[in-house]
Amino acid sequence: MDRQTFVSFVEKNANRVTHYEMGMDGQNGGCDCIGLIIGALRMGDVKWTGTHGSNYAARYETEGLRSVVNAENLCVGDVVYKAKEKGETGYHLPGKYESHPDTRDYYHVGVVTKVSPLVITHCSTGGIHRDGNLGAWKYAGRLKQVEDGMFESYTACVHSENGGPVNLREKPDKQSRKIKAIPSGAQLTVLGHPASGWAKVSVQDVPGYMMRTFLRPEDTVTLQLPRSAAEQLYQALKTFLSA
Repeated sequence: MDRQTFVSFVEKNANRVTHYEMGMDGQNGGCDCIGLIIGALRMGDVKWTGTHGSNYAARYETEGLRSVVNAENLCVGDVVYKAKEKGETGYHLPGKYESHPDTRDYYHVGVVTKVSPLVITHCSTGGIHRDGNLGAWKYAGRLKQVEDGMFESYTACVHSENGGPVNLREKPDKQSRKIKAIPSGAQLTVLGHPASGWAKVSVQDVPGYMMRTFLRPEDTVTLQLPRSAAEQLYQALKTFLSA
């Protein structure tokens, strides 16, 4: 899922929220802060498999988490967090995260839906809110499920360790309906990386999803050699490159 698509689903989810309710994702009108994000991903057929919580999202589902000092450092589609340091008033880190190296309490999360002017869309007491300034939003990053920037399609080959076929699925989910089995060695076009570990692909004009572990870029060559032969090749390449 690219950033613009993600933001469009955040807006669609926000439009169906009628009240703040812990543990909900907007489907029935009730929603909390992380629920606004989870519900948006689900609207785009992207599964959320982890804990329903902003502390979980900050630690395990956000890449490039960084401190934010001004709005110019934000991009549309960024997730932003309010956080408290240990010892601050209101600090209440759930026990399951006490052993994590990051001891901040990321108690609230929102999404940057515009940057000029700045709009941070989030759900809290009273329902949906839209902030026009940073205020207490101190950290930002990108969800793993959201692609960063424009995606350039590329050709890849299907590869399985046992040489068997690989399933092309309707959605980026192992439980999703299987469209067809694609033989190992077949070429396909990778159209995007919509979810962690998955690729959106086209096989002879048939769209679907495949796990990225079964794909090799067309210009990648894999060699299987005995250890002694591999060591000789390594030494030869090392000598050549240092010459």
